[in-house]
Amino acid sequence: MSTILTPRKLPTQARAKARIQRVLDATQAILNRDGPAAVTTPAIAAESGVSVGSIYQYFPNKEAIILALYEARLTHIRQVASEAMDEVKGDWRAFFRKWIARVKAEEEAVGYGLSMSAAFEQFPKLAEIEPLHAEQMAEGVVAQLKQFGSDWPDEALFDLAIYAYYLDAATWRYWTAAEARLPQGVDRLIETIITVLAPAMDGGAPPAPPYVRRRLSRS
Repeated sequence: MSTILTPRKLPTQARAKARIQRVLDATQAILNRDGPAAVTTPAIAAESGVSVGSIYQYFPNKEAIILALYEARLTHIRQVASEAMDEVKGDWRAFFRKWIARVKAEEEAVGYGLSMSAAFEQFPKLAEIEPLHAEQMAEGVVAQLKQFGSDWPDEALFDLAIYAYYLDAATWRYWTAAEARLPQGVDRLIETIITVLAPAMDGGAPPAPPYVRRRLSRS
């Protein structure tokens, strides 16, 4: 991570952690209400009730605040996705329909909306964390496909899972065009992913290499 975006210090006391949470929540509120261009440190200070000076004790600039917000929200979404993975039983299609719907519902519940998606264009450094989030989500899908009995090689399953993950980007593009999170976007995403995963579960042959390579260490 760039040192320009690294938090200056990490909060250790409950009071300081609560202050940081107010800053992150305020940043998200501004994003969702006014859009990425409206995010400034003075605006965050006014929204959160935390002084600009106090904010700068923890974050060197607004980009660092945005990065911390996204890391927090994506970490939460991964945690929910992982917990939902524990419910493996029955038909794989039914499981993944329920799991994808749960993840998308959690995105909405934590306020991950169109403005937060649009912030990737306003703050290019966000692109550094998204691929790692994608890979961790894909690894979870690989584990579930194997639990449901897929005999594809691990590398082929990861290639399939990361492709399925990035179908979500098309859904966000669709919602951006619609200027709303239309529910049919989730329905179509679910059925498209089920279709993509089906060959690995229904006896289809995996494609020949090469495959997308993992970036994260698996040690």
